[in-house]
Amino acid sequence: MKKLLKTIKPWHIASLTATIVVFFVIRLINLNGLPVFVDEAIYIRWAQVMRSEPTLRFMPLQDGKPPLFMWSMIPFFKLLKDPVIAGRVLSIMAGFGSLLGLTTLSYLLFTSINLSLLTAFLYAITPYTVFFDRLALVDSLLAMFGIWSLIVGYLYVKKPKLDLSLILGAVLGLGLLTKSPAVFFYIWQPIIAIFFFKKTHKNSIFKLLSGWLLAFIVSQVIYNILRLGPNFHMVGSRNQDYLFSFSEVLTHPFNPLTGNLKSTLSWLANLFTLPLAIMIPFAFLKPKHRKLSLYILIVSLVPLVSQALIAKVYTPRYLLYAAIPLLFLVAQGLLSVTSQVKLRLPKLKTIFPALLLLFALVTSTRYILTPDKVNMPSRMRNGYLEEWTAGWGQRDFGNYLINLANQGKTIVVGAEGYFGTLPDGLQIYTEGIQDITVIGVGQPAVDIPEALVNTSRDNLIFLVINKSRNSLKPHNLEQLQLIKSYPKPKRPDGTQEELQVYQLVDKAP
Repeated sequence: MKKLLKTIKPWHIASLTATIVVFFVIRLINLNGLPVFVDEAIYIRWAQVMRSEPTLRFMPLQDGKPPLFMWSMIPFFKLLKDPVIAGRVLSIMAGFGSLLGLTTLSYLLFTSINLSLLTAFLYAITPYTVFFDRLALVDSLLAMFGIWSLIVGYLYVKKPKLDLSLILGAVLGLGLLTKSPAVFFYIWQPIIAIFFFKKTHKNSIFKLLSGWLLAFIVSQVIYNILRLGPNFHMVGSRNQDYLFSFSEVLTHPFNPLTGNLKSTLSWLANLFTLPLAIMIPFAFLKPKHRKLSLYILIVSLVPLVSQALIAKVYTPRYLLYAAIPLLFLVAQGLLSVTSQVKLRLPKLKTIFPALLLLFALVTSTRYILTPDKVNMPSRMRNGYLEEWTAGWGQRDFGNYLINLANQGKTIVVGAEGYFGTLPDGLQIYTEGIQDITVIGVGQPAVDIPEALVNTSRDNLIFLVINKSRNSLKPHNLEQLQLIKSYPKPKRPDGTQEELQVYQLVDKAP
């Protein structure tokens, strides 16, 4: 620490301050630019219910989800009126924890302030982190615990101590309370030891292993808090819905492995931006950093390849925690290439890295301001912009319902589905308004649900469905009036999903 304080210069402090400013500005502007996503709606609704009813604090277990992210969201509801903004600000704060963690880990590994500052700036502007730090999803929080498990794990391996073992156990346990892939944080610990453990005396290995055992016990004690909930068994059960079993993998070892790995490379090139992704191999140019670069690469590849091998559902956000360590390699590669440019083309020594960083910043800005026009991976574009999972119009329709309720109207809304973007997407915006009742009516919509037909005529009755799931029969449509339509961005084939709002005007069968 004394050495660090002696080497810090005013411009280092100014650079870190500027990075933090850029981090928050680029994440806070137009934070409502994207509509609520299906999983965001679920998590936010759970958090609202848990806040209102303490006996339901383990509610996410009914779907096999650990509840730490939802627990953490509850205090933000007291600070911010908009529930989606509240959830997204939580992710931003988790992202800030990752930024501080990357800066710390970079210095611990490479003892270079310049490299640490560059790594932090890359995290602040990279489209991958910018996009997901702005969504109320658990993945940014999981990534933060992943980074800090690497930091504490490294410090423990370098100098095994009781307090570090306890802290490591706490970080691992909190990771498990966030999302199941935190099990990879356990695997990271022996990888750290392979690269950094040095046997100083005959009891060193015993001390290392006993500390790991203590950390494991502490983490499991924290994780087993979930047993206080009634559906703890659902965590393992639901995980199987997303993963192939070992026996299944043996029958088709290259499917989905090959396709998923191709997708991974494509996503990294797109979400890191291609110029920065190309810098990764150049991290191995400097001989003195090859061991550290290899360590970072293995830390990232273990979960990336493992998930590609067994995942039934594979999307970019599931890989966020495993992809973030690659930013170390991007930073190291960029510095290595820049040093070569400096030797051969001195006039470009500043322009070259500035152009690459500016390209990433501009790309991230486009993700924020014009997401429908950016070259986004198709898996992300479908889910967050184009399909039923994207909640375009729900905020506006929610405000419309609140205005009607303020005029003394009593309202019943039948929403497609039973959870997710609908009806949760409407419930989060109308939370606490007693004259508005939103109920799920399943999907696809074939007939007008009896729950709506049998509702008192004194109520205003609405049916909200996505166009692609609208299979209402002609005689049903005669009883309904389309009063609002919220189109979504066009698909590549030119077709377009839209949210349709019908009002029931004739209850006669």
